[in-house]
Amino acid sequence: MKRKLLVILSITIIAALLLSGCGGSNSSSNVEEESNDLANKEITVILKNLTNPFWISVKEGAEAAGKDFGVNVKVLAPLKADNNEEQSQMVEQAIANQTDIVVLTPSDSTGIIPAAKKLNEAGIPIVNLNTKIEGNTVNVETFIAIENFDAGYQTVTRLCEMMGGKGKMFIIEGVTGAQTSIDRVKGAIAALKNFPEIELVARQSGEYNRAKAMDVVQNLLQAYPDVNGIFCCNDEMALGAVEAIASAGKTGQILIAGIDANADAREAIKEGKMALTCDSQPFNQGYQGVACAVKVLQGEKLDDFVKLDIKVLGKEDIE
Repeated sequence: MKRKLLVILSITIIAALLLSGCGGSNSSSNVEEESNDLANKEITVILKNLTNPFWISVKEGAEAAGKDFGVNVKVLAPLKADNNEEQSQMVEQAIANQTDIVVLTPSDSTGIIPAAKKLNEAGIPIVNLNTKIEGNTVNVETFIAIENFDAGYQTVTRLCEMMGGKGKMFIIEGVTGAQTSIDRVKGAIAALKNFPEIELVARQSGEYNRAKAMDVVQNLLQAYPDVNGIFCCNDEMALGAVEAIASAGKTGQILIAGIDANADAREAIKEGKMALTCDSQPFNQGYQGVACAVKVLQGEKLDDFVKLDIKVLGKEDIE
């Protein structure tokens, strides 16, 4: 009997020591109180749109994090895709609703500044996601994103290699003023400098939109029918380029690369209609946006930049 009591006592002491090592100050009542605090908080997530599969995946990631952390997450996006005015109105409404924190992905990196400053004035923290708010006049808790310069650089480097280091290329840019597009194009041009026999014959905005990019590429093909490769700053535009190439009867003759690794792009790569995409982790971007917002609500100090990994994917990587 004494031996059984000693065993029970020993187990109790060991368990207590283990709990202490994991942060003994967090008693069960403290954990429950922290959980209840989060249940009463609201995180407003403002995205660029909810028509592009990329942003739908970001939304899903944000909502998944909300469930995991037990916090209320409200995801908003303009009805007119990538509209700065609507985003600014959403910021003002979030302030009026006294939301606790805003995860903000600006459509226009400079156009959003006045609205973001209003969040600062209202004392509502900002987690900047995916697309950087430009300048140093807005206070943000952190910026979460892939390194867009690297995404452009790595994707175009691999595209140039697939082209055999020579030929002609188009770059289809995203929304004018969006920092993601600016940085991806800078990376692409930096990569092209390593391939002097590849000529950049055209740069034009496809507005991160499939139909717009299709029209742009169709028009460019009239002027440059002998193009060999097309780099698009996202997969939706790359898929528009795929349609333009198909209508010109040149499927498989022109290499097309995008960024995001969405489901349609992966399928197009499997079918040989696209050459490459770059996985920018949209679900994880949304998840990390909310996860970092939770840390801010809990009083944690975050790094200025939370960098997410990327990977360029070809047919061999997907199959």
